[in-house]
Amino acid sequence: TAIKAEWYDLDDGEREDFLGWYHADYLPALQAAAGHIWVGHYERAPETGASHVPGAPPRIDVDDPDVATGSQFLTVVAAASPDVFFDPNAAEEAPETKAQLARRKHLRLGIFVEETRVSGPDWYRHLPGSGAPPAIQFGNYSTSNQTDDIDLAYWYRQMKLPQVTRTRGCIGARKLISVAGWAKHGILYEFMDMEDGEENFEPRFREAGLSERWTGRHVLKIVVHAPNGPIAGRRIWPPV
Repeated sequence: TAIKAEWYDLDDGEREDFLGWYHADYLPALQAAAGHIWVGHYERAPETGASHVPGAPPRIDVDDPDVATGSQFLTVVAAASPDVFFDPNAAEEAPETKAQLARRKHLRLGIFVEETRVSGPDWYRHLPGSGAPPAIQFGNYSTSNQTDDIDLAYWYRQMKLPQVTRTRGCIGARKLISVAGWAKHGILYEFMDMEDGEENFEPRFREAGLSERWTGRHVLKIVVHAPNGPIAGRRIWPPV
């Protein structure tokens, strides 16, 4: 019921060497750590800038310079409880490990607990215990006030989560609430695949219909997005 997410960038010259170490040494050890259920490492799909729906209001992005902007890569760790991520008895990382991890640029952290979840039509292709989903879209954002929180909760239950149950290739979705990090809300969509040319899964959601179920404010008027969010991409560790 707990998710830890780390968004970050890499310098071009660091990419091959860092990912070689990260995939061969660090992530396998992270996967084996007590309390961790699965670990997935994702690379953001190339963006074309064509995903904005015509007629939709402009999105609102956080303008706080203290909120890190990393978005090229995303590491997701699922655990049985958020207590796993705050274990006071956890061993201190070795200096060599700290030095390697410091190569990540614009690192941003979020720790979430699961508020609710739904299954998609492809839930049977990736059953619980199968590890990290092969592809994801992870949105994270904040709201301005109590009214926004209430409207957002209704929007998910009336429109977005029912839409997920009909979305092609979707395993399911987890609506998340923050324990730590800038974002107050998170949404993790899990998919079986990401087709070539896709930059996110929004067109698939629109294919599923049900937008007529929501007659309230447009969701883009309710939420303040994290920098460069949401991120959608394929899993690069473990290899798909």
